[in-house]
Amino acid sequence: GYLIFEVARLFRRRFEDEARDQGITMPQWKALAEIDRSPGITQVELAALTDSDPMTMSGILDRLEKRGLISRGPDPRDSRAKFARITPEGVALVAEAREVGLAIYARATEGVSADEEKRIRTALQRIRENRIGMSAEEKESA
Repeated sequence: GYLIFEVARLFRRRFEDEARDQGITMPQWKALAEIDRSPGITQVELAALTDSDPMTMSGILDRLEKRGLISRGPDPRDSRAKFARITPEGVALVAEAREVGLAIYARATEGVSADEEKRIRTALQRIRENRIGMSAEEKESA
């Protein structure tokens, strides 16, 4: 567990350094990427996907909207909810972030064969699936 945490921390730190150069925070990057993947996503859905609370997400979206990276509007399915859509400026920033992420990943996996990479990915996916399937009691004792 420690090794997984440490590798994730190092990836996150490197990506945060790059994000800072763009004047954006990691939570903003996450929100923007999810909005890009799911056009018209509601703020509540977005908060759940990014492991955030709705009030925090509202502030994140306010900042993204002020920068012209997203637009928000009333959800036609629920008048109490708001949805978020990415703007062309946001799409450009997401594309740039993907390139940065791919470069960070390529550098991190130098010397790792395609077969090793596939086995790591498969193992991590299985660990994630096992963890998601755990009961609350199992999670507390893990």
